[in-house]
Amino acid sequence: MGSLDAVLTRQALAEGESRQVVDDTPIAIRLQYKGSGSVTSLEVVTATDVELITSDGGTDTYDFATYTTLGALVDAINADGIFNAKILDSIRSKASDDTLLARGAAATVVVEDGESYLDIYLDVDGADYYGCRLTYDRGFKKPHKTTHRVHIEEIKYDLQLQAGVAGGVKIYEIDGTTETERFAELSVHDAATTINFASGEGKITAKEGNDLVVIINANTALTDDAGNFLRATGIIE
Repeated sequence: MGSLDAVLTRQALAEGESRQVVDDTPIAIRLQYKGSGSVTSLEVVTATDVELITSDGGTDTYDFATYTTLGALVDAINADGIFNAKILDSIRSKASDDTLLARGAAATVVVEDGESYLDIYLDVDGADYYGCRLTYDRGFKKPHKTTHRVHIEEIKYDLQLQAGVAGGVKIYEIDGTTETERFAELSVHDAATTINFASGEGKITAKEGNDLVVIINANTALTDDAGNFLRATGIIE
């Protein structure tokens, strides 16, 4: 356990965090290039594979028939050593097939917190769920993450779910490769819905170094809609 001064300092430096995802914008997998050359392309072939082409690694193909879950897909990419890969707005146990998309075939670089990434997004109508993660480290550059915590205070969403689902709104705590369900509630179709804890005075807190991920599952289908959104609000300390 850290010293009282360290705990008080962490609390004093805590910041509010609110992340919102809309149609096809949850980041399923974030990649960071580790090679010494250049990235030619990142492509997701629907119902087939993810293809990563670099000047030093050539073409690396990850087919969904072999890597059936996001966890297996990320592990395979990391094992090849050309990219760092991590799951963001999803969880390891979710299926890979018919759930992913890229922003075109070119390697479109995203810059966040001063670092460059390639992102593979969640195809929400194919995946039939929305996801949103609160984490201290959305990249790969914070080895001191284990001394920080995240809290979720409120969830707000409005999604075309076709119908509500018993236990359709879930919060998972992520500890490495372990996913633990911390909360479940009936989801609501096509209505702005807010969930908070103890009338806004409470929160769900992850253990140090862990993340919290909100997943909202559809019943039979989730329809693309410009008005769809999921927002998770909390504290990063």
